Amino acid sequence: MKNIFKDRRFKHGSLATVMTVGLVAVVVLVNVIFSMLAARFPMDVDLTSNKIFEVSDQTIDYLKGLDKKVTVTVLAKEEDFSGTNTYYNQANEVIQKYAKYTSNITIEYLDLYANPDFVQKYPKDTLYQGYIIVACGDRHQVLTPYDLFNTQTDSSSGSTYITSSKAEQAMTSAVMNVTNANPPTAVVLTGYGVTDVSAYTDTLKTNGYVIEEVDLLTGEIDQDADMLILAAPLTDLSEEVLKKLDTYLDNNGDFGKNLLYFASASQPELPNLEEFLKEWGIIVGDGYLVETDSAKTYVMGPTYTTQQYGDETYTEKLNSTNYPVLMFASRPLSSAFGESGTSSNRSTTVLLSTYDTSAIVPSNLDSDSDWTLADAETGSYATAMIGQRMRYEQLTPLTSRVIVFGSVESVDSSFLSYTALNNGDYVVNLANTVCGKDDGISIVSKTVGAKNLGITEKQSNVIGGFFEFVVPILVLIAGAVIWLRRRNR
Repeated sequence: MKNIFKDRRFKHGSLATVMTVGLVAVVVLVNVIFSMLAARFPMDVDLTSNKIFEVSDQTIDYLKGLDKKVTVTVLAKEEDFSGTNTYYNQANEVIQKYAKYTSNITIEYLDLYANPDFVQKYPKDTLYQGYIIVACGDRHQVLTPYDLFNTQTDSSSGSTYITSSKAEQAMTSAVMNVTNANPPTAVVLTGYGVTDVSAYTDTLKTNGYVIEEVDLLTGEIDQDADMLILAAPLTDLSEEVLKKLDTYLDNNGDFGKNLLYFASASQPELPNLEEFLKEWGIIVGDGYLVETDSAKTYVMGPTYTTQQYGDETYTEKLNSTNYPVLMFASRPLSSAFGESGTSSNRSTTVLLSTYDTSAIVPSNLDSDSDWTLADAETGSYATAMIGQRMRYEQLTPLTSRVIVFGSVESVDSSFLSYTALNNGDYVVNLANTVCGKDDGISIVSKTVGAKNLGITEKQSNVIGGFFEFVVPILVLIAGAVIWLRRRNR
């Protein structure tokens, strides 16, 4: 009997050992599986208030449709890159997300100090530690820290510091650029005292556009460009320059070209330019618009007017029309073709307009004028219009367009980046539509700060206490129960 008892204990001990080994194996296997899933798919939770470690739904949708192989090479060890400061850590987290939303993007880290010969692969580029190379086939783009972050220089000390991150903007833009063999080109027309619209052109760059500049006085317009941008010149254009614009838009009768013009309430009379716009069916009126209903003035005052959306062709791809487009002191626009908006092969369409509680403030008011807002006639006025000329090549429509915004401030950096406004999405979607580009997106810069966690102090203490005390106690209890059960068998 004693030998049998020992044999039974031996068998029971062997079974327990097998079960223990099996349990450990299962735990290790589960850990390996979850590690692999975490490396391949986004399984972490971003608790920051503005989701600084996440990428936007727009980027995710774009990545899911990516059908070309892209390699992202960070020229540094990962721990060195992410450990530089909190902004670099945020940028690294964002970069990692790109490989988790598509199998077509590979992330690599390469210490340039340990691999100095790597620069010979890109002889036309100047590469430094910390730079990023986004490559697809024989196309590539180099991202520098100035591409990843918005910076500001202290005038007193001369030191430069990071103010916000645009890592997602830079990454998505670079992927778009290297995977698109024929990106659209937008040409900024300079001279004649034009207004700086670099915030807008930077947004277009982010969305995969090639941006060029041409001086209207001395340069020649590239006939292959998809769109020209003329921003609120302060002196009138010459007949010779206007002929250049006509030639570009006519495109030897093939049309397919676009001119985007921004007006401003601070402009003087520009008879040559205004007559040119009138030929395309758009009259830029005198004065500027204000809103008499305080509920529609946003929060800054009556000169900041919220807009109603017009033609759905230019809104159907917006993320949402629940947010407004905001205009500052917009000049009123109207059609030169009357109520029908058409004349022969030309037509006009309203893109944006004020509510019927807006009014026009005359531009010629002086200190002696007794004019008041009560004297103004309220109504709805167009603030953005498109004039187009079209003909058919058999069954194919050929169209050139002149697009006019009544306010150049509509593409000011503060308007474009403010998430409660649709200015950024709208102007990008408009450009994409007229240029035939389908994959544009608009992304806002993100600030990394100490107050980003979207929970209260009490909630933080509860969460911390749970992981610091409750979880370890539960683990100890579970271990004790297992030990006692095995000991008493």
